[in-house]
Parts: sequence; structure tokens; C-alpha cells
Amino acid sequence: MHDTMNLAGLDFHGVTVLGLMVTVFGLYIWDRFAITSVSFALLAALVLLFSAFPYAPGGVSFDPFAFFAGFGHPALVAICALMILGQALVVTGALAPVTHRLSGLFENHPRLALAGVIVAPALASGFVNDTPIVVMLIPLIMSLAQRGGPAAGQVLMPMNFAVLIGGMATTIGTSTNLIVVSLAADLGLRRIAMFDFYGIVALAALPALAYLALVAPRLLRHVRPALPDREQAVFDAELRISEESAAAGLSLAELRELTHHDMEVRRIMRGEGLELTRLPSATLKPGDRLQIRGNAARLKEWEVQLGASLHGVGDSGPRLAWSPKEDEEQEPEPAADEILDQLIVTQGSYLAGRTLRDTRFALVYGLIVVGIRRPGRSQLVQRAKLSDTRLAVGDVLLVQGPRERILDAQMHGVGLSLNSETAIPRRRHATLAIVTLAGVVLLSALKLLPIGLAAVLGVGVLVAARCLRWNDITQALSIKVILLVVSSLALGLALTVTGGTRFLAGLLIEAAAMLDTGWFVALLMLMMGVLTNFVSNNAAAAVGTPIAIEAARLLGAPAEPFVLAVLFGCNLCYLTPMGYQTNLLVMNSAGYRFGDFARVGAPLFLIMWAGLSLVLVRAYGL
Repeated sequence: MHDTMNLAGLDFHGVTVLGLMVTVFGLYIWDRFAITSVSFALLAALVLLFSAFPYAPGGVSFDPFAFFAGFGHPALVAICALMILGQALVVTGALAPVTHRLSGLFENHPRLALAGVIVAPALASGFVNDTPIVVMLIPLIMSLAQRGGPAAGQVLMPMNFAVLIGGMATTIGTSTNLIVVSLAADLGLRRIAMFDFYGIVALAALPALAYLALVAPRLLRHVRPALPDREQAVFDAELRISEESAAAGLSLAELRELTHHDMEVRRIMRGEGLELTRLPSATLKPGDRLQIRGNAARLKEWEVQLGASLHGVGDSGPRLAWSPKEDEEQEPEPAADEILDQLIVTQGSYLAGRTLRDTRFALVYGLIVVGIRRPGRSQLVQRAKLSDTRLAVGDVLLVQGPRERILDAQMHGVGLSLNSETAIPRRRHATLAIVTLAGVVLLSALKLLPIGLAAVLGVGVLVAARCLRWNDITQALSIKVILLVVSSLALGLALTVTGGTRFLAGLLIEAAAMLDTGWFVALLMLMMGVLTNFVSNNAAAAVGTPIAIEAARLLGAPAEPFVLAVLFGCNLCYLTPMGYQTNLLVMNSAGYRFGDFARVGAPLFLIMWAGLSLVLVRAYGL
């Protein structure tokens, strides 16, 4: 009797690689560890496995270091170059004219503008990375909501989903598309051109976009955005009582009466970490720190009213309350022209994934962080722990300082202001950025140059013209994306060389033995769509593409529709907030709950899946 591995048709390496795949997918779903850590661990595990236990399929020794080839893979080169081109559109404000036009439409023709917020981003995202588009539109939609436009909660999610739909329409729309197309070409399939499946997506998108414009906003009427506008956004902050403060010597009850019972004191901190009980009779002393919560206007009002300070002041001069003692980092002197502003941490910001202590933000930009808001989370961020809070894309910092310094921080890509004034550096290069991107798309669409080479040349043009600085390039590149792509390609390679893809394709065919080829393609897309909502899109694509090609071979069918089924399925990330990074961004900004994605995303998922399946099957005569 054969053992289990022989019955499965897999040897030790094949079974181990499948085990690694299941483990990694489980870690992605669990979301306990950072994706970068999981990706790096997977890459290291594959190299160690094939180094410790050499593998020689067909008598030919397999080189374990082939798993590192992903760092030089054309797909990764193209993804990185396109991310940099997308950064050029952000730093030059090239998308600003579109947002200004939409702003005017909302004031004069709100219903037409709502359709514009759905259609325009969908068209743009086929050529520009999804994240910059969403990041640029969030402040606009928030500002319009403030001025009497539609509630941000009714617009942000439909806009985001429209961007995701548009992103699947071309080979460069998302990094997932590039991985699928490149892997398919590596496995012997003809290279799919940029617009080969644009018509399929466009036909399927018509009912989906109508649903997003007409139905989805009604399903989101109950949403109360956590960040409706700059007056209502609530921040965790700290007031420090000084000798001259009007609050010194007052009881907590008297303090609340002085502020007309508007100020909620959440904690009273004294000395080194001592927390006082919030009794009405508790008396405040100089040096006490009140941890409070309020919007920007109220925080500033209470600071003036109580003669307190939104930042610590020591004997040696102004100093950040969260500043590390060992560094003795000095806070900038308060100036008469200081203002409060909100900066949202954007994709590519050097603050993302780091702490204020690590970045020495106050020292570099001369700005005081007086509050932090983590949209979608209700717990108080303790002021004393602010310096060690690891920031994420979508977090909002309430900063105090001169207007010029705030503009300077925006110009260096720290974040975007949620005020109506947004600093856009190098605006004179906006036309060059658009023309360069258009040239890259044209060269690739006409098959004059591979997309990777065209994009690299485009980056060279922008750097030579000083439209982009090397600092912009480092901000545009994401180590998370790079490690995720490389580890996904390595996993796909491991499954292919060990026969794992053949085994999984056989299981899939056996499970759907009663279905004809057209239904099988639809089922494959459905499976990939469900999977991609819980694991990385790129990982799902890297595993699904070789399985699709092997399944087509076993069925004796053309491989291209199977590959496109994987590509489309890996873009149907509407069901969960973790399905795609922009889902998390709008979730944080608008205060959506997990159930809101299921309520709005599930019908959209079914509409897109049915439409894409029907058009794909008919287009290829399956």
C-alpha cells in the first residue's frame, strides 16, 4: 500500500510546499503578523528547505537561489516603476484639475457629480495606481460633505469600489494584473496586451457602476463618518496645567463648569505615570496633564480658555510631552502665526509604519503633534505613548505650527492636509508627469516596448527633468509590496516545480467534474474572488495562475480565459476591509464597519462575477 504522499502524487518537497502555502494563507487571514514579516519568512523557508533537502526533478538539480529571482523579475520592475510614476502625479498635483472640476459639479449638479466620482476614478485607475487616486479624493469628498454635499459615508466606499473595478481593466491597472500576465508569459502563454480584456471589463462594469451610483449610497445612509470634516474630527490630546493656568487649584467639577461641561476629562496624570481618580472633588495642580478628547477647534478653545498648553513646557523651555528624555529633543518655540491642522498619513509617507520617536518629526519639521486620531478605533491613544505609536496609512495627526512649516511637510510627502488648502509642490511639472505616463501607456499598448522598460524610461525622464527627486522615489517604493511580490513569485515557482499546481488543478477538476468548461471558468473566478478577500491579492494570483494554466491543459482547453478568470477573481476584493489596502483607507476615513463591506460589497461581488463570467465565456466561445 502506498503512503499518503504517493497517493497524492506528491513527494516530500511537494507536500511541504503545500503545507507552507496553507500556513502562509492562514497567517494572512489571521492578520496577527505584518505581511512583510510573513512574506520574508516564506521566502527564507523556501530557500532553506530546498538547500537543506536538495531537489532534482527529472535528475536535474534545482537551484534554491532561484527563489530570489523575483527581485529581478520584469513584473516587479514594472510594478516599482509604475508606483514611481504614480508618485509623480501626486507630488505635481496632476490630478488636482479633475478634483476641482468634481468640486464645482457637486455645488451645481450634485447627482451628476456623484456619477462623476464613480466614473472618472474608474477610468483613471486603469492607468494609475489605485491608492494615489483614493488618497487624493478622500480630502475632496470630506470637504464637500462639510459644505453641504452628500455625506462622505455614502460616497467614499462606492468611489473606492469604482477605482478597484477600473484597475482590473488593463494589464497595468494593479500589481496583481502584472503578476498574472507576467507569470502566464513565463509559463508559455502568449503575452496578454494592455487592452486585450478592456472590453470584457467595460461590459461587466456597466451594471456594477450603476449599482454603485444609484443603490450603494442608499445602503450606506446609516454611516456616520468618523472624519466628517475638520471641525468635527475628534482627536486624543493632552492639556498640561502650568502655574499661570486658570485650571490650577480648581476641582474637576469646577473645571467642567468653567468649560460649560463640554470638556470630557478622560484621565488625570500627575508626575511619572501616576493616574488620579476622576472624582469631582479632585484638585488640579501645576504639572498635571489632562488627557482629553475633542475636535480641533475645541482643543484650541480650551487651551486658550484655561491658559493651559497642548504640549509640555519644561523649565528649560518648550519641549514635547512625548519627546524622549535621552534625546532631549526640543520643541519649536510657539509663534504668533501658529495654526492647528490635520495631516492624514498617506501611502508612501515616511511616517507610515514608523513612530514619531523614530522619525524625530518635531525636530525635522518644527511642528508639534498635539493629537492623533485612529479612525475606526474608539480607544484613547495615551499622550505619553504617542511617541511610540506606530502610525499607519489613514491615521490623522493634529499638528500645531506655522502655516509655512505645515505646507513644507506636505511638500515632502509627509501627508495630506484635510484643510481646503493643500500644498502641491512642483505644480509646473504636472503636464510633464501626465504626458510621460501617457507615453509609457502608448509605447506599451502599441507593443513598441515592454511595459517594464517603458515605465523605467518614463521614470528616467521625470528624474532628468527634476520632476521627481530621489527622495520621492524612495517614498513611492513600498517594501511591503516588494517582499509580497517576490515571496508570491517564489511560492508559485515552488508549487510548479514540485508538481503542486498539477495536484491542485487535478483536485479542482475532480471537484467540478460535472461542469462544462464555461462553468468551470466561472467557478475558478469565484474561488479566487473569495480567496482574495482574505489573503494577499498578489499571493492568490501567484498561486492561481499556474493552477489555471495546468487545469486548462488537463481539460484540453485554451489557457487564456482560465488565466483571465484568475486575474478578474483576484480583483473582486469587495467583501472585507482587508481585501485591498484602499478598503482600509476609506474604512478609517468614513468609519465603516466590517458589515458595511459585506452589505455593499456582496451584491457588487455577485454583479461583477456574473457579468465577467458571462462576457468571458462568450468572448472565448466556451
